[in-house]
Amino acid sequence: MWGITMPTDPLLLNDSVCRSFSSRCRRLFHSGPIFGMGLVIFLTLASLSVVISTFLPFRKIFATANAFFCVFLSFYILRSYALAAWLGPGFVKFGWQPIDPRDKAFLQFCTVCDGYKPPRSHHCHTCGRCVLKMDHHCPWINGCVGHLNHGYFLHFVLSAPIGCLYCCSLCSYRIYFVLTRSYALYRFGYDYRILFNFYEIAILLIALGLAFGVILAVGGLGYCQMKGILRNRTVIEDWIMTKASDRRGSESNPKPMVYPYDLGWKRNLLQIEQLKQKNLKSKTAIPFRIERAYSGSMLAVSYGWRTCCCPPCSGENLMAVAVGHTVLVTRAHKGWYYGQLVSATEEGDGHSAKTPIKGWFPKACVSVAANRNRGKAKQS
Repeated sequence: MWGITMPTDPLLLNDSVCRSFSSRCRRLFHSGPIFGMGLVIFLTLASLSVVISTFLPFRKIFATANAFFCVFLSFYILRSYALAAWLGPGFVKFGWQPIDPRDKAFLQFCTVCDGYKPPRSHHCHTCGRCVLKMDHHCPWINGCVGHLNHGYFLHFVLSAPIGCLYCCSLCSYRIYFVLTRSYALYRFGYDYRILFNFYEIAILLIALGLAFGVILAVGGLGYCQMKGILRNRTVIEDWIMTKASDRRGSESNPKPMVYPYDLGWKRNLLQIEQLKQKNLKSKTAIPFRIERAYSGSMLAVSYGWRTCCCPPCSGENLMAVAVGHTVLVTRAHKGWYYGQLVSATEEGDGHSAKTPIKGWFPKACVSVAANRNRGKAKQS
């Protein structure tokens, strides 16, 4: 397919969801962004306390430069973080259709949003909307990372580890200085910098642990983001390419697959591959009849300790099922199945529901005989 690119028409975005002041406030003033920005402010105050107590009494110029750098870096991190949550990813308008009707053959149709997905767009089940150039859903910004806020999110995941590394160095220096105060007294005599209390050291130890954790978590995320950006791939597109390669490996004479977006405006093979994969998934799905009810609770103790202790960690929902339900299972993970609930209407006319119910449920909900006869679903 030629000529289908990321649309820039402002009518493509649903302003009532993506750009209204009230929706931005709801997205920003949420537990995830509030905790994240509160953590940045806490680490900033801990760093400034070290600068003031350790450097300022004797090295005013050096302390002033460090304080300025600390405040500037903190402001940059907070700005990038807040804008990533404030702007939102950019949502596809409900009922969107391409200008050229012939392009519909190459696009996926979203039954929830009742419209076609532009290239590189995907439906987020958490947001309940199709997102432009969706990378992933991030609970820390209370929304998706996509077309509008990906740049600010990248600035945040690159600058946050730098700021936390700076905080770690300051806290470590202060703690080391306090622990070696006997040597300082012997070498230099009385020193104002060795004055401290228990609460200060406790706060610095907490700040040191939090900053180190952010370096590992956000630093790893920043590495993955840079790796994907250099290849012009989102997290979802990278996963799609992996699945496409696995699927094509079973073909006798597969054609060479070219990822289009890192080679300029070329034929959109990626969208065709996604359609093929979803068609293949629907053909290979295994129907199971539920013989034991499940409420959707995370604590599935009654279904076995292996099931309870090894829940799926993919970020997808747990699905409640009742006796007599039919579920189309597409994959499995240890003691769990993932599939789509088939309603009575779907069983009768063969059409999918407007809002399909998907999720994980314990394998124990299906009889052992059914598991053996139908075989195992593909491991996730």
